[in-house]
Amino acid sequence: MPSTNPNDLAASSPNTIARSQPRLCFSTVATTTTNTSSPSSSNESTSSTNNKKEKDKKDDSNIFLDNLGKIFLSSIGLVLLFLLRSTKSNNSRVALREEMENAALLDPLEIEDLRCANSDFTMEVWNTIVEEIKNEFVARGISSMTYPQFLSLVMRVMKDVKGEGFTVQMGHLMDRVVIAELERRREGNDDNAAGHQEGSDELPLSFLLASLSLALNSSVADRIRVLYDSMLIGNEMNSSSSSSEGQEESTNTNNNDASKEQVEEMIQNLQSTCQLVPDAQIVETNSKVPYQTFRVGTGSELAQRAREGYGGKKGSQGVTRDGDGPVTLEDFHAILKSRTVCAW
Repeated sequence: MPSTNPNDLAASSPNTIARSQPRLCFSTVATTTTNTSSPSSSNESTSSTNNKKEKDKKDDSNIFLDNLGKIFLSSIGLVLLFLLRSTKSNNSRVALREEMENAALLDPLEIEDLRCANSDFTMEVWNTIVEEIKNEFVARGISSMTYPQFLSLVMRVMKDVKGEGFTVQMGHLMDRVVIAELERRREGNDDNAAGHQEGSDELPLSFLLASLSLALNSSVADRIRVLYDSMLIGNEMNSSSSSSEGQEESTNTNNNDASKEQVEEMIQNLQSTCQLVPDAQIVETNSKVPYQTFRVGTGSELAQRAREGYGGKKGSQGVTRDGDGPVTLEDFHAILKSRTVCAW
């Protein structure tokens, strides 16, 4: 077996080193190339990840925050629209109230002056007049008469009570409302377009008594009671007619109570004689678009609103236990004091 010479190994080592170095260099270069290309790939991956996150953020955006400006402007617009509608509605009500005040036959101060001028026209005189009316008219089944007939009876009784000089002072104010009512009834009668028939100037006794109450110098409670008694005169007339025909008297416990129709008629009479404040007579119409409009309510509507209430929680509650049927004196008092009627 040949022996290995150390010199030969030494001589061959440089070649071996020389041949192996390029490989080392190539590996180094390759490694360097690989290492330099790694950051580029990493940057692209990071960029892709960032783009994906941004896209996800856009997809997950808040609708409220994105449209905050539009929502704010819309809210401002709605508030302005509500204020405009409320202002128009209020102006409509105020205009109607002013129109009613200008068209009123009597001013509240005139009514006050009328009562002060008739300080001798007390409850005693009133009761005497009512008794005479019952004897001369109600006992004969007469529920309406002309204004001259009514005045003639009133003047006769007043003279009998306190002498020739006793009369209704400032009676022209009472004449004014009666004449206006006669004209209104004539205009509303389509059958008498060219004129009025004989007897058409008769007025219900309840209206004539309501007109006379303008001059009554008394407390509010006494005035309410005499108006309530005036409504019951119709019940007495029915009882008288039943007795004259030989029929048994009704045992109905409501004979001493005013009916729903009588109360509505009396409120209409107070409305026609300017004894209700204008603001209480204003009711809403069915026209609510673009804003609420108003009109003057009838006696029936005012009575119903007072008894049953209106407007829900923001309106007024009913003042009577029953929204329909007979009305007691206490109920009538509550109706006239309610904000929907508001007499005197």
